[in-house]
Amino acid sequence: MDSFEWNKIFGAVLGTVLVIAGLNVVIGKWMAPHSSGKPGMAVEVVETPTNGGGTPVAEAKPDWGTVLPVADAAAGEKVAQKCLTCHDFSKGGPNKIGPNLHGILGSKHAQNASFPYSPAMKALAEKTWDYEEFNAFMVNPKAAVAGTKMAFAGLSKTNDRVNLIAYLRTMSDAPPPIPAPNPAAPPAAPAEGAAEPPAGEVQAPPPSTTPESEAPATPPAAAGTTPAPAPTTPPAH
Repeated sequence: MDSFEWNKIFGAVLGTVLVIAGLNVVIGKWMAPHSSGKPGMAVEVVETPTNGGGTPVAEAKPDWGTVLPVADAAAGEKVAQKCLTCHDFSKGGPNKIGPNLHGILGSKHAQNASFPYSPAMKALAEKTWDYEEFNAFMVNPKAAVAGTKMAFAGLSKTNDRVNLIAYLRTMSDAPPPIPAPNPAAPPAAPAEGAAEPPAGEVQAPPPSTTPESEAPATPPAAAGTTPAPAPTTPPAH
């Protein structure tokens, strides 16, 4: 075999190697994973309101008798979209990472017998998910039930929680009744030490504090007497 034949063989082998190397480069770039720039599951961070000096401000509890009748259940359904990764809301629906939440309002804390709750939640099995309990849990689950499996950070906006609760009421066959609005504040109590008059007795007005020296000098006219007209100054000529 002459050198020309050997050159053809080496050329063929070299060409094959170059083609394989080029294909590896092209396929590697084509098949490289691309990051979407979005997290797989968005977790909302709860921001604790402060009074400007760094001290947390206690949030006022909603008056359920006032806020629930006007809450937006449709907006609450949109809030519930954040929960669909871990929960199902349909009647008879499956458990996911978390338990099925159909009829959660008014039920016990560990009411789903087919779900393996955390020991912390099982310890509260006899407590009821009323509006106040569920609202406090959704503010910060891990603070409300230390040791819960729920990884969600919570809903920081009161309006979102109220609307979510309004939606969950529609996801229950027998939702808890909406309580009556809180009554008006009672009237202010009398000042300490002040005695109240007996019932039915009219309290006399306080005596006048006008000094005698400031009393009018002219005595009042007697009954039936016409007072004399005041003297007039004659017009100037």
